[in-house]
Amino acid sequence: MAKKDERPVDAGLAALVGKSEQELIDFWKQRFGLIAAIPIDSARVGALTPQLRELVRITNREERKRLTAARMKAFAQLPGDLQERITKTRQAAYNIDRGVLEEDQRMVDEILPTLPEAKNYPTATR
Repeated sequence: MAKKDERPVDAGLAALVGKSEQELIDFWKQRFGLIAAIPIDSARVGALTPQLRELVRITNREERKRLTAARMKAFAQLPGDLQERITKTRQAAYNIDRGVLEEDQRMVDEILPTLPEAKNYPTATR
């Protein structure tokens, strides 16, 4: 039987476990900026999806919630044009890895009512 590969899908994201909230927000703002700068739609989806896969793999629910909330706060601080690109990328990612996006969406739905500044965060319905 083959040995299961336990290496992180996204080592940068995996290294954030235990970091301060501001460090998390700064990370996500930088990542969103890098992803939004990718000129090809499919490549942006390919850049975002592994990060969501890594988040879903985190077994400590409270840590995953903290990382996801920081992502949502970072998104709210982005300029409108970057928000629009990330929103379209997230929507397109549903067609690539629906299971991961649905799992991530459950966490987003749980956090959204407690995070007024993230009211425009992209969800499955928008």
